[in-house]
Amino acid sequence: MTIVTGEELRAGGAIDLRTALALVAGVEGTPGGDSGPAGAVPALWGLREADAFLLVVDGVPWGGAFNPATPSVDLTGVERIEILRGPAPVMYGATSFSGVIHVIHYPAGEAPNLATLSAGSNGTAGASATTSSRSAGRLQQSFTVNLEQRRFGEDRTEFRRYHALYRLAADVGSARFHLDGDLSIISQDPPGNLLLRDGALVHSELPMDANYNPRGASLDQSRYHLSIGLNGASAFGQWAANLAVTRTNDDSLRGFLRGNAFLDPPDAGVGDGLQADGYSQARDITDLYFDAHVTRDFSPRLNLTYGVDDLHGRGIQHATNFGYCIALSGQELPCAGAHHADEIVQSSDTRDFSGLYAQFDYRPSTSLDVLGGLRVNRTHETADGLAINNTGPVPVIAFDGRDGRDDTRPSGVLGASWRAWHSAENAVIAYGDYRNSFKPLATDFGPEAEVQVLQPETADSYELGAKLRLLEGALDLDTSLFRMNFRNGLTYAADASGTYHRANGAATRFQGFELESRYRVSTELQVAAHVAKHDARYVSFIAGNGADSSGNQVEMSPRLLGGVGLLYAGHRGIAATVVVDYIGDRWLNSPNSLSAGGYTSVDATLAYRAGKCTIGISGYNLTDRRDPVSQSELQETVTVTATAGYYRLPGRSAVVRVSVPM
Repeated sequence: MTIVTGEELRAGGAIDLRTALALVAGVEGTPGGDSGPAGAVPALWGLREADAFLLVVDGVPWGGAFNPATPSVDLTGVERIEILRGPAPVMYGATSFSGVIHVIHYPAGEAPNLATLSAGSNGTAGASATTSSRSAGRLQQSFTVNLEQRRFGEDRTEFRRYHALYRLAADVGSARFHLDGDLSIISQDPPGNLLLRDGALVHSELPMDANYNPRGASLDQSRYHLSIGLNGASAFGQWAANLAVTRTNDDSLRGFLRGNAFLDPPDAGVGDGLQADGYSQARDITDLYFDAHVTRDFSPRLNLTYGVDDLHGRGIQHATNFGYCIALSGQELPCAGAHHADEIVQSSDTRDFSGLYAQFDYRPSTSLDVLGGLRVNRTHETADGLAINNTGPVPVIAFDGRDGRDDTRPSGVLGASWRAWHSAENAVIAYGDYRNSFKPLATDFGPEAEVQVLQPETADSYELGAKLRLLEGALDLDTSLFRMNFRNGLTYAADASGTYHRANGAATRFQGFELESRYRVSTELQVAAHVAKHDARYVSFIAGNGADSSGNQVEMSPRLLGGVGLLYAGHRGIAATVVVDYIGDRWLNSPNSLSAGGYTSVDATLAYRAGKCTIGISGYNLTDRRDPVSQSELQETVTVTATAGYYRLPGRSAVVRVSVPM
């Protein structure tokens, strides 16, 4: 596990998961994606899928049983971020496939009393504050509020986020009660400058900052979250129980270019004359999460944690699909049939992930620690959909169906760490583990009605590594080798007519080497460096067009990642950070016929502290690289073509901040 502290986040001017995780080995906190410019599609161990990792905020799965809710992640008032690479199949269950990113805010009563104002390039602006209070009876409260508008250099691309978090903790008899209330309202104008690919052709003629969304495109979300819990001590051990409910309402209007068709003028008579496909969608998701567990110390050398949890999610969406015409400049053009409701769809999905789990930590000696755990998972999913074709003289039902499945399966972990040597502040610790996990395939709630609940994916992972603390504690090194084998993943199989449909059967292998280090030159200066070599490869995979990509590299997974950071922070006066990240070559497609070269991004912050006040300026992506960083999973769904779209790294920007105590 790697921990990024809140002090480091603020000193480096972190504004999103990319900048927050920039010094974590082998992790890409890729910004943007289908969830909008406020979102992210992180990659761990070379696996970049919207649902492959588990996002947790203050102990609650953030996004529930569906995809991680990255747009609502606000770094204001964050005490630390914990990053676990690889599955966490016992304590976190079926949704933690490639790793866990846990964002932890300051506990109730401990948030710093601080107010910050910011302004930046392209009209970016914001205001935030954190405050705490303590009263008699050990009642503790914290309040965090953040209002921000972030604009990008691309045409019509920005987001406005309004976030408030209230945390309360109080003694109730012999137990401790806590309550979290979180409100997030996000309005996004999504990017429309995706790098476009048709088969083996990349459209380099498209203006980089044009926006090909329809007029009025937006991704608007309101999210309401309440979490309550109790914890205390009993004859059985330390116990804790938590219940959380979240309601998310989304309204979307957006579109994607079809590909080659956009090169023809609207009256060219190609197909229906429309060059792009769009949709409007209303989506409502309700998540419930419950966990109760007990931790008991049987002896100074052995403790056991056991419990039960349940993750329930229900989502409903209604959408209208339409075509429209748009010029090369991004200006929408009038044409026959534009914005007609060609297809009307609705679908729903209900998922329940529950489990019984137990995990022990046994220390047979002062130098050896053995950890093992087992979970019995029970998953239940039902889905249904209805699509109406409205292109003819009368509406026709094009699809009306439902699907579902139940699975019961164990998962587990076994690992050990051995302190091979120590002297004063120095130590060498070797570790290794085996993890077995499984995950139901993702439901992305795109604007389609066809439903198919496939079998879950499974994975085995192996890890060997060593942690070293040398030079009287001044140098920390963590190096590891890993291998993760995926089975029963998503592939495509031909039916009797020769048409390829989604099916189980893909196998993928992820393996590599990661090194993370930090050297404390002095109490004020640190140097951090990391490097990772990843090999993500399809063992068996058939694409939707029938092409066999078995043996090829997984697209958008770089083989080499690295970076270095200088962090200077005195108690007063000047503070500065410089972070340089390198992302290596990666393939744009599964046939491995198109590649994107490596690129280097630079972020820097310079600040001056006078007493308890701080003024600083942060620059992001100072090299102004606009390379493709993640592939749209909606592009092909919406356009129903072989066209692929890739979101780019946001362009260069700068923000000035002033922080004062409250």
